[in-house]
Amino acid sequence: MEFEIVIEGVPQAIETLLHLLAEASFHPVKLSSPASESYSPPLQTISLRETDPELLNRKLVRIASLIATVEQQSDSRDPLEIRVRNLGYCEPSCGSKGNPVPFKPVPSLTIRPWTSSLPGNLTPDTIILDPRHAFGTGKHPSTKLCLEILDSIAHGKWNGNTFACWNVLDFGCGTGLLAMAAVRLGAKQAVGIEIDAESAKAAKRNVSLNGLSEKIQIRKGAWEVVSENYDLILANLVPSVLFRTGLNIPKHLKSHGIAAVSGFGENLLEDMAAFFSEAGLTILERFSLKTWGALLMAPSPQSIP
Repeated sequence: MEFEIVIEGVPQAIETLLHLLAEASFHPVKLSSPASESYSPPLQTISLRETDPELLNRKLVRIASLIATVEQQSDSRDPLEIRVRNLGYCEPSCGSKGNPVPFKPVPSLTIRPWTSSLPGNLTPDTIILDPRHAFGTGKHPSTKLCLEILDSIAHGKWNGNTFACWNVLDFGCGTGLLAMAAVRLGAKQAVGIEIDAESAKAAKRNVSLNGLSEKIQIRKGAWEVVSENYDLILANLVPSVLFRTGLNIPKHLKSHGIAAVSGFGENLLEDMAAFFSEAGLTILERFSLKTWGALLMAPSPQSIP
């Protein structure tokens, strides 16, 4: 398993961080060409690779400390952004490019891969998806777990019949699939948060393709762009990101709300459960599918109507 750590920021801050990383013996380190031509000055990125999940988490703590040092010394008001991608976190294909195949990840939803010749008479339970530029086709076990949990919530297993009034946060939304699924299943509205610019653009396109722009908002960024509290938070993320930023989940969950997290192996279920229990959440149920795990949680003490 290989992970990629990407840090993005203005050139001066990136150059300073590059030297600090080298002094701290982080190798290899690569300084890329400008990552965003629309930003002035153009953003640059540093990327690092790691194969050991335990070492990855220790590295992230050290890198976060170095980033804080750079931001304190820098005159720039633009913070450095960091994201982690599991390079082995791949999904089954939606079908060949010439003949994409619709499928039902849960009985209540049909996912139809986008083509230029899609018919106009799609059913209300259909999600059109162009997954080429972001994670989230609906076929990966972790995504399927989230959809199954979402489907059970929408049908009143955990919240009675209040889902139609709920606001949903899809944190790390990728293609925007979970946000769109929530609205298709009856949620009032949803927000998708995505730190990767290309993925955020892909999510906005998918939302538009489905005619859901009035109910779903896509924001580029991380927890700094989340100011509201939500009835439901979905986070399908790699373990290192959940451990690093997961404490924000209870901070943005309503007192009666529910949170579902996935993106980790079932061997980490108990570690994840312990982490979120210490963060003040009650574990409602554990799930696993094809060696992947998920947790359904609520604030402690539990007060779902």
